[in-house]
Amino acid sequence: MSNGALQGVTFSERAARQVQLMLNKRGTPDAAIRIGTTTAGCSGFSYKLEYADLVEEGDQVFEASGIKVVLDGKAAVILDGTVVDFESTPFKSGFKFSNPKEKERCGCGESFKV
Repeated sequence: MSNGALQGVTFSERAARQVQLMLNKRGTPDAAIRIGTTTAGCSGFSYKLEYADLVEEGDQVFEASGIKVVLDGKAAVILDGTVVDFESTPFKSGFKFSNPKEKERCGCGESFKV
């Protein structure tokens, strides 16, 4: 990007639907979901998606696909351009992160390097 602006994080229709189901089931349909990273695994970073009960200093708050999102301010640069999807198979289901900044992923797929 030539202007240096962050693109942010987007959610697929499936992921947004799943997040809304989670918020409804929790009894907080108007609440937000937090997306960020944590240091973990053999490659350095792991994605985290959790309920956003608090907005911390530096966080970015926005709406994506009809859901309220809190983007962890410390992870914004790492997550810039990431697309969150939701996959469900007979053996497992969960959120999938497609991050253009990922350079490498560990063998188990739980952590990544930028």
